[in-house]
Amino acid sequence: MGEKMADRISALVIIGISLYFYCLAGQLPIIKGFHQMGDSFWPRLVLGVIIALSAILFLRTFFIREKPKEKDKSPHSTKFSLAAVMIVLVLYIISISYLGFLFSTFLSLMAFSYIMGDRKFSGIFFFSLGMTAIIYLIFGLLIYSALPRGIWIFKTLSTYIY
Repeated sequence: MGEKMADRISALVIIGISLYFYCLAGQLPIIKGFHQMGDSFWPRLVLGVIIALSAILFLRTFFIREKPKEKDKSPHSTKFSLAAVMIVLVLYIISISYLGFLFSTFLSLMAFSYIMGDRKFSGIFFFSLGMTAIIYLIFGLLIYSALPRGIWIFKTLSTYIY
């Protein structure tokens, strides 16, 4: 399967899944005090951006010519496996209830960095730590989203952090 066909299929699958969740977001319960934008505003905004970017990827495959492939002889190729990304994403979704937002996000970002080709541990560690902190600041402190705390010791540790 060519790279263009893989991009087209990936884009269509992501658009389909995002549209499904976009429709589900309208069924979120209303919490008093948050009526200004509604509870479905942020999920629908994020899903709308995902749909738009996937549509751009899909359309781009029709207008960009495929370059002849060169053999990559470097041991640290920047190519990554879509299957590996999907596995990490599913594990992230499952683990967020148990490990809490901070720990599962940090570990998932480390895994994503490794899959994308970064092999320097310090780079992976500090990127993941920084991105987790930025996401927490935006969603936890600015938007006041209730972030999952996890269970057992992770709940206790999360309580000390946020």
